[in-house]
Amino acid sequence: MGATFSSASSYQQYTNDFELVIRATKDLEYLLEQSFHAPSGKQVGLHDKISHAQQTFGLTQDTVKQMRYLVTIRNKLVHDHEFNRLPDRVSFAKSYDSVEKELKQHLKHNKSSDGGACTIS
Repeated sequence: MGATFSSASSYQQYTNDFELVIRATKDLEYLLEQSFHAPSGKQVGLHDKISHAQQTFGLTQDTVKQMRYLVTIRNKLVHDHEFNRLPDRVSFAKSYDSVEKELKQHLKHNKSSDGGACTIS
């Protein structure tokens, strides 16, 4: 993977909701692009990257739902003038931690299923 991702407990160190949300969703986006080969670019949103990972890697509906929740909160915080704080910051941080853990377990399971080797055809 190459990156060190924070855990929910370290995300809770941020007292600013904007920083918490942006850092968590940046890590989610990086994980989807680097480990799940989600497309990148200015025309590709996080919801698109989630859909790609779901279709390509068979992520659970619960994981997809949690990721979409995180991204929707991010979008509201960034784009909705009236939405300026998280309704529940601890819940947001725990949701991210749960998603990250599930994604990493999925990667680990897939790696052990294929023996961790690359196949050239």
